Amino acid sequence: MQVYYYILIILVSLSLGSFFNVIIFRFNTDQNATKGRSKCLKCHSAVRWLDLIPIFSYFILGGKCRNCGTKISPMYPVVEASTAAVLLLLFLNTQTVSYLTMLNALTVLLFMLVIFFDMRYFIIPDKILVLLTIIAIIFMLFGHNMTFPNLLISGLSLASFFAILFIASHGRWIGFGDVKLVLLIGLLLGYPFGFLAVTSSIWAATIFSVLLLATGRADLKTKIPLGSFLSATTIIFIIFNHELQEISKYFY
Repeated sequence: MQVYYYILIILVSLSLGSFFNVIIFRFNTDQNATKGRSKCLKCHSAVRWLDLIPIFSYFILGGKCRNCGTKISPMYPVVEASTAAVLLLLFLNTQTVSYLTMLNALTVLLFMLVIFFDMRYFIIPDKILVLLTIIAIIFMLFGHNMTFPNLLISGLSLASFFAILFIASHGRWIGFGDVKLVLLIGLLLGYPFGFLAVTSSIWAATIFSVLLLATGRADLKTKIPLGSFLSATTIIFIIFNHELQEISKYFY
């Protein structure tokens, strides 16, 4: 019975990942994210339902539009597969499902959207941040084992540091969306996990940048989607929160 439960999670997650692709690729276009049939970005022909099966359709079509042969972005299956993998990990690592589990799932899904929006457009939509703010408030009021001052101080401390970087660089080093994002990470994770998540993401982004420079795939002016790294590490801290708490007992 448990196998069917996880299969259901995978199927739902793949569908959500497919919907995320619609939101991401219709962003800043004349297409409504919730209305109208999916179309090829090049020839604008309607995509058949058979070609909308998450992950599988991409490989069946050879990564090309059935009508005009234009290459389809590999981001489509990546979004679908990673959304399914992350949600499956979350539920595999959850002993009892409650409303807090569903809030965690929604939080993880929103951070997944941030990852791919920042990767593709180098922006973090305010609508996603507003939803994350609402979730953070719900957690602070009803579902957090940390005190309100801990969460508030963590969020404001992280945001203040990033705000200084934003002002000092006139927005060249980081975007204001990153400032708002770290505020929410601090409110959601508190101390020390909020600080550890942000620090880990900075190290990951730095190592990634150095590798790009070393391989000649980037220069000092190349933009790095810091919001994607911030979101990815936060997802890890949310999924493995219990394990990290056990480990932290040896240090705090």
